Amino acid sequence: MLSIGIGVAEERKGLDVVALGTDRRVERVLSRATVADVVAMTHELSPGVVCIDSPPAWAADGKSRAGERELRRLGITAFSTPTDPGDHAFYRWMRVGFSIFDAIAGDYPRFRGDAVSGTAAEVFPEATAVLLAGRLRSVDESKIRFRRDVLDRHGVDTSGLRRVDAVDAALAALTGVLALAGESSFVGDSAEGVILLPVAGLPVTKLLRKPASSAGRSSTRPRSVLLRAQRPTTWCECGCGAEVRRRFLPGHDAKLRSQLRRRHLGGDEVATERLIDLGWHDAVET
Repeated sequence: MLSIGIGVAEERKGLDVVALGTDRRVERVLSRATVADVVAMTHELSPGVVCIDSPPAWAADGKSRAGERELRRLGITAFSTPTDPGDHAFYRWMRVGFSIFDAIAGDYPRFRGDAVSGTAAEVFPEATAVLLAGRLRSVDESKIRFRRDVLDRHGVDTSGLRRVDAVDAALAALTGVLALAGESSFVGDSAEGVILLPVAGLPVTKLLRKPASSAGRSSTRPRSVLLRAQRPTTWCECGCGAEVRRRFLPGHDAKLRSQLRRRHLGGDEVATERLIDLGWHDAVET
């Protein structure tokens, strides 16, 4: 039995599709595919599940869906799915995702929280990677390296996955393989969409972020710092390397947000993803 994972992008970029066997062998890879290619592939391979990196529909009301809010409580951030925003350029990739769900609905109806086999399920590759790793990415870890490492540790050969969207498609497919084996859970509401996750149980507390690399920091600490060693600390999320009790040193969040916002408006996808990772969805959506 196969699991097909689909990395969704707006139409001009095309889709990345990966088919994994239950032995986690990569059976097929498609790049820059169309929705018609996906339909043909599902007819040919008859997978046990199709996992799509996209919501299936707009939110019933508000600026996000219940599943996205549930993930944020764990520290995992995703693009918010609002009510229909009209012809908004930012959300065109979601419309492509909707069209995939619609195109295969006759053979693969939407997963709504019951049996996974024979359905089309919404997945989120970052959530898959984070939950399988048991932690959030550090501020100095590249997304593709982090996600490749997760695939490698779970027996998926990434050597033929050249694009980050192909890596995402493989994570989507791995989510399906694990779900078919009984290792799955979900978040969300069956009416507006549930997100399939590759673990049987979700963490009860917010996931932690691995500290940034300590290269270049002094190996000795003042006595006053050592005396406070048992206090919970982490690194400033702007990447400056300072230890903090909260997420940022005073003012560092505003400075970073402003920088990322400018880059996002200039079309920098890495900056867009960083804004989402930090939970600054309003800076992306406005």
